[in-house]
Amino acid sequence: MRDIWFTFLTHHSVQFLMLSTVLCFAAVSLLDVWSYWPFALLVVVIAPFYEWVAHKYTLHLPLKQEAGFIRRYQIRLHHGHHAEPERRDLQFAPASAIFLMFVQFYLSYALVAWLFGVNGWEAAFVPCLASLVYYLAYEWIHLAHHTSSYNPLTSWGRNMREAHMRHHFHNENFNWGITNGLGDKVLGTWKDIDDVPRSPTAKSIAGYQH
Repeated sequence: MRDIWFTFLTHHSVQFLMLSTVLCFAAVSLLDVWSYWPFALLVVVIAPFYEWVAHKYTLHLPLKQEAGFIRRYQIRLHHGHHAEPERRDLQFAPASAIFLMFVQFYLSYALVAWLFGVNGWEAAFVPCLASLVYYLAYEWIHLAHHTSSYNPLTSWGRNMREAHMRHHFHNENFNWGITNGLGDKVLGTWKDIDDVPRSPTAKSIAGYQH
């Protein structure tokens, strides 16, 4: 357990997330916008499905054929993780991707808040804070899935790890969820090992060969 916590807390992407969480908490407090807490419920509702969509349609996006920055970034973002799922440095999203994702989140939350007739620039910090806390949990859970020495304490944890391992080593086209299986179960992609055939490209998504 000590090793997994050390890996988690010393990774630069996690440190970036923790710093961002502290700064976002400070912004919510300084602006005194805690009364907008119901907007944090957006995260609870959206997260399982955003996780599913982002994994399927962004992380598994066809690999750019031409050599260059975009192809290298795709490999660093996810394609390399499927090729070498045991590599610690590829198990975390790069800080640049996290930054871009949260810019997107902030603008989206601000728009939703404006639609409800409140100051979107201020109210958006509340769901952003909830999203940061969620994403820290996401990175921890994903790391735990890939840590063989870690034993999940709950049946939920064991089920999610097994589903994620099926995604990596049996068929990459199913079991997209990391923190929970709600998106997969609603959208019909939660599959047991006997439900779908073994895929020959589970470790070479979009044709990437390590």
